Amino acid sequence: MASRLTCLLRLTPVLAVFLGLQPALAGSVALATYRAVHDLVIDPASEAPDIGTMIGRMVVEFSGSDCAGYKTTTRFVTASEDGDGARQVVDARSVIFETNDGRFDFDNQTYEDEGLSDSSKGTAERGAGGVTVTLTEPARKTLELSADVVFPTEQLTRIIEAARAGDRFLSFSAYDAIDAGETVSPTTVVIGAESTASADVGVETAIADAGYATLLHWPVTVSYFDKGPGIDQAPTYTLSAILYDNGIMRQLKLNYGRFTLLGKLVQLDTLPKTPCE
Repeated sequence: MASRLTCLLRLTPVLAVFLGLQPALAGSVALATYRAVHDLVIDPASEAPDIGTMIGRMVVEFSGSDCAGYKTTTRFVTASEDGDGARQVVDARSVIFETNDGRFDFDNQTYEDEGLSDSSKGTAERGAGGVTVTLTEPARKTLELSADVVFPTEQLTRIIEAARAGDRFLSFSAYDAIDAGETVSPTTVVIGAESTASADVGVETAIADAGYATLLHWPVTVSYFDKGPGIDQAPTYTLSAILYDNGIMRQLKLNYGRFTLLGKLVQLDTLPKTPCE
């Protein structure tokens, strides 16, 4: 669960309609660099009889620049207790780096009660014929992926450009290096009506304190699917959020099927861009 969640919120995501293989990071989207803190609670409307309580916190630091590449550092921790009082702490940590020339470095670990349960580390590079992934963890391995797979920061810029253009639906094949670094996920995005209303922030006043309350924003829902036969599959995971024109998200809703987490943005600090050499 946690490794998928960590990767999606890099769009923290997850989240320009670029033609062909044009690098998404070199487009017209001016992404903010920032540190964001989201407090998480289980949705009381969720049907999760095996989960008594669950709380969590996610911290995302997004740094770099268009010319230097973007680094995303994520720490996501949840503490849960079942109906019998058994407790579990899941701690997911991720560092990724993505450049506009088609390189994606990743280092992901998930700990359950302080024991390492999942990891992926390696590099994906986009070439003329496709994407080559070189894994060093959990084992040394090389994968060849289709040229149309989309990396995490690229996913974000594609969604923003589609929203700006007035598109309401977007689909692509996402590669975010989860599940031992070998999974490509068919992905769909539904984009709602745009707004610049400052009253939208509600209790998430951190977005207003940072000066972004009236920035163009949209409700988005990003659904990730298993790669398999059939067209009527239910998504394995769905992220809903308010997405701002600079890439920042608030009002998170993380639906895993059997339960849902709600995320509130409680702190937002802007960071300086990395200068170009």
